[in-house]
Amino acid sequence: MNVSTAPRDATTRFTGLARIYDTFRPGYPSECLGWLADSLRLGTSCQVADVGAGTGKLSEELVYQGIRTVAVEPNPDMFQILEAKATTTSLLTAVQATAEDMLLPDASINLVTAGQSFHWFDQAAFRAECRRVLCPGGKVALLWNSRRRDSEFTIATADVFRRHVRDFPGFSGDHRVSAADFEAFFEPDGFEYREFAHDQMLTSDEFLGRSLSATYAPREGDAAYAPLVADLRALFAEYREDDMVRFPLTTRLFVGGVGV
Repeated sequence: MNVSTAPRDATTRFTGLARIYDTFRPGYPSECLGWLADSLRLGTSCQVADVGAGTGKLSEELVYQGIRTVAVEPNPDMFQILEAKATTTSLLTAVQATAEDMLLPDASINLVTAGQSFHWFDQAAFRAECRRVLCPGGKVALLWNSRRRDSEFTIATADVFRRHVRDFPGFSGDHRVSAADFEAFFEPDGFEYREFAHDQMLTSDEFLGRSLSATYAPREGDAAYAPLVADLRALFAEYREDDMVRFPLTTRLFVGGVGV
């Protein structure tokens, strides 16, 4: 069996995936961002730092809410797309930096967000940096678009990846962060947890692109690439509904203070 072994460095692992990531990864539900804006009273005078922003999937949703957003991303490929998006609106600024060293002024940010990225960070260093950049009373919001693990389709998709990816880590990054991690990160303020339904209907090409945008997926030229693609197409054919497949997602939101 041909099995992929992908690079695992946190800041470079998305190198070469920026375009496919930007095209096929989902954004975040408007209900989630609306609730966040309303509950934290994020007005036009507020500023959000979206950290580990990637190509700006969450940053764009924040801007749609009318919120001034600084998108922080270290990976050069991701940052190139993010920077191009920042030229289209005065509400978005792109900064090439890490979660642990954001290169932002002290006490300048009302909310720090991390969409699909917190599990890549040095959590203690990121927490310290949040405490530095946040204004008094500022919050941190951690978000993931998580596949519903009890879904038959999710289970079948995971089985396909296990056949072709050595040390397949499972879907989404939230499962790599324990309840104790969240409690320690949001100490002493605690956090609030919310879920938002976010299922998608995908064509065959969209499902394939979404699957191959994962860092653990083999790249073209890898011996495991063609067998994986064949199995994913077969899976789509098995589960399709009128030439689309339901991709079961829940957006999970953790929001709280870090003692600022």
